[in-house]
Amino acid sequence: MIPMEDLKTTRNYKDTLFGSLFYSCDEAVDNAKALYKALTGREVQNVEKCRLEDVLFRQFLNDVAYIMDDVFICFVEHQSSINPNMALRLLIYLARTYERFFTGNNLYKSTLIKIPTPEFYVLYNGKDKLQTDTLTLSSMFKSEVEKPQAEVIVKIIDINYENLNATGLKGCKILSDYAFVINTVRKYDGDVETAIKECIEQGVLSDYLKHYGSEVVNMLFEEYDAEKTLEINGQEEYQKGKAEGALKALLVLVKDGLLTITQAAEQTNMTVEDFEIQSDNLA
Repeated sequence: MIPMEDLKTTRNYKDTLFGSLFYSCDEAVDNAKALYKALTGREVQNVEKCRLEDVLFRQFLNDVAYIMDDVFICFVEHQSSINPNMALRLLIYLARTYERFFTGNNLYKSTLIKIPTPEFYVLYNGKDKLQTDTLTLSSMFKSEVEKPQAEVIVKIIDINYENLNATGLKGCKILSDYAFVINTVRKYDGDVETAIKECIEQGVLSDYLKHYGSEVVNMLFEEYDAEKTLEINGQEEYQKGKAEGALKALLVLVKDGLLTITQAAEQTNMTVEDFEIQSDNLA
């Protein structure tokens, strides 16, 4: 098993406020433990970071991954509509994580290998009403089966500030403070500096906001701009982005030998030739 500190973590992408609070800042581990306790009621002792590079195909770092005791936990924050392919994307994330745990001939030994139990949470902070609280890999299968032989279950939690009481998460101070900041930025229509000033005056993340200052301003400006761009571009561009995300996920499966290029092309209702052309265009 590879020591977790030797795993390659993400370095080439921009942290979001969520990523900074729950993964990168000095208090991130304690914040993540508090979030996990709020979601599950469980206390954890041993915590190791294990966020991976370039797996969820994103410009911003809105994912947080840890090994907490014997559980692999991945939190993904969403400020736009829920991606229906998230279960597949998280399956890839999980496979890549497990791949880095074990090397050499470990998988071929007669001794049973114990692996961290996966748990996936999408923390939704968007404006649309949630249509479901669960995403599953089996819902993506072309043929419905009563008992699928492979499954990934993703829990979706609404963390909008005004809904925290309903979800029972208002008592998690770090999550409540984070949601308050995002809500305040929206209230002032992207006037980040005014929003941060109000948060500090009300004692919400005041030490963090003072300490990280311009870095937080830049993060929130870029996040808000990305959110507004999604709204302005409209449904056509959104659907195009979803299709490209699914295509990239299939390309990873082909690269890792989990699908043939013919099988991947069938998933997108393309010929192999068209699939290869579209793949080249994304490269």
